[in-house]
Amino acid sequence: MIEKRFVKSGIKILVVAHAMMVAAGHIGRAADQGRQTAAEVVGTWRWNFVMPDGSTNRPKLILTLENGQLIGTNSYRPGTEAPITNAVLKGEELRFQVVRKRDDEEIVTTYSGKWSTNAIKGKIESNWAGTKQIFDWEAQRANIGIEGVWRWTNSFFARPGGRGGGRGFETRVELEQNGEKVTGKTVSRFGPPTPILNGSITNGVVSFEIERAFGDAKFVTKYRGQQTGNTIKGTMELETSDYVREGEWEAKRVD
Repeated sequence: MIEKRFVKSGIKILVVAHAMMVAAGHIGRAADQGRQTAAEVVGTWRWNFVMPDGSTNRPKLILTLENGQLIGTNSYRPGTEAPITNAVLKGEELRFQVVRKRDDEEIVTTYSGKWSTNAIKGKIESNWAGTKQIFDWEAQRANIGIEGVWRWTNSFFARPGGRGGGRGFETRVELEQNGEKVTGKTVSRFGPPTPILNGSITNGVVSFEIERAFGDAKFVTKYRGQQTGNTIKGTMELETSDYVREGEWEAKRVD
């Protein structure tokens, strides 16, 4: 009887020990997932925001980790960067504030929501109009694929005697990606944006067209290149009613 009780007791000990090991494993994996969560939220996030005049803005949020603390910057256009404050990250819950000043008045905007690998969905609360207002917030992880602002020099005018006087002609476009479809527009301080045409990306190969008119003349520039990270290298082809020219194309993502 003593021997049997000992054996049964031994079985209980083994069962309890196994259960403790399993529980420890779950706790360890949960801790690892917590660390991964903090690391995975790091990056650049963008969303569309409709301004009071009806125009659409593309704010940007950059999140990083410093000594385990979530920090970052928020901007609604280049040159308006402001640090985030009071950042809280608990699992899939994210919350932070951005404080700006306008005419000596403090504008506090609170962002909160649940985030997944490539999206944050929640609310924005702000007193920017004098009273608290609440907006829906849905941010997407930026710089996935071709999304972003790209800049390059138009090589057709970067030759002596060309319109650019040998210096070149800078072009900027803002591109967005939906599957293999690419849309976007030119970005310029000197005129209205021009939408790109026939945009696509397949296996990292990007192509699109920009059509411009100068008087009665129409110019169509066709771009095609391989994207590697923040660089696209390929060819550009300028087509007019009188001639076709082809040159090298190298674009850099700048935002």
